[in-house]
Amino acid sequence: MRLHWLLPSFLGFFLFLSPAEAARLLTWRFDADQNQLSFTTDEGVQPKAQLIVNPTRLVIDLPGISLGRPKIEQPVGGAIRSVRVGQFDEQTTRLVVELNPGYTIDPQQVKFRGISPTQWTVQLPSPEQTAQLPDTSSLLIQNQMAQAIANGILEYIHQNL
Repeated sequence: MRLHWLLPSFLGFFLFLSPAEAARLLTWRFDADQNQLSFTTDEGVQPKAQLIVNPTRLVIDLPGISLGRPKIEQPVGGAIRSVRVGQFDEQTTRLVVELNPGYTIDPQQVKFRGISPTQWTVQLPSPEQTAQLPDTSSLLIQNQMAQAIANGILEYIHQNL
């Protein structure tokens, strides 16, 4: 009995099971003058974004996209501290626009524009200054010192009266 037809079937089966090469992030660029991030992938992608605080940053995930290199960080200046690109997990490249302390952006004004399924621009609104609370760490230390002094005085009065 000849089973020569089995070999092509097995080969086809194993080719089907082999992992596909992930799509890649080809280029990215942040234009500080325009407050615009642009990126290109070799296959279509649907970016997902969120604004996270402490520190304030716009996080853009590219599901199904591989970076294929170590994390990259580009210092920017002004209200925007930096833009970095890294591999969030095996199947997601993450772009992060981090703002300096005391600044935020209105997430409703962040505009994504798909030039094509593989080319995107992200227009950021102008960062806005936020009201910063005073640094309370020195007040806490002063309060602890005052409490220690008061305890010492009370102990002295209690022992000597």
